[in-house]
Amino acid sequence: MNRGAAALHRLSIGLFALICLALAAAVILYRLSVDPVATWVERLDTTAVADGIGASWFTAVLVALILLALYWGWRLIRTTIAPQKPDELVLDGSDEQGTLTVPLKLVARAVREQLATQTILDHVQVQAIDDRGSKIVRITVQAHPERSYDELVDVLAPAVTDLKTAFDGSDVHVQTFIHLNPLH
Repeated sequence: MNRGAAALHRLSIGLFALICLALAAAVILYRLSVDPVATWVERLDTTAVADGIGASWFTAVLVALILLALYWGWRLIRTTIAPQKPDELVLDGSDEQGTLTVPLKLVARAVREQLATQTILDHVQVQAIDDRGSKIVRITVQAHPERSYDELVDVLAPAVTDLKTAFDGSDVHVQTFIHLNPLH
């Protein structure tokens, strides 16, 4: 998970929630005639508010706020949508004369084919995903519960080490999940 995008997402939602809670508390306190909120609201100049709403700049500000809210809302929704397929990885050897790229899905397929030959693994799935802007090669394996964790790690370690070596210095992360099948 891309922590920066997730933190920004949570902060903006939290800020919006705090603003809504403050407004709701103010409305409730005003309806119950609790001081000092009730006196603050009574001191508001309603004609100035009406004049501000009728001004020509108010429509432009309102449209700008709506566009900003729509853009930000779309960005937040996009970060919560299921992970996307990553683009090609541009390798370090790229320069003005040529760009060296490798599609991460082909790397994932090669790792899956290599791990599928291991007999202690029941099921192997390797995916190349883009999770909130972070490129990830995710290895998920299933094995019988009588297999030890050390056995499974010994099988997975060469593939993980190869990936980390190949992607050293890039923004590609490697994740490994081990699922043990239930006992029958």
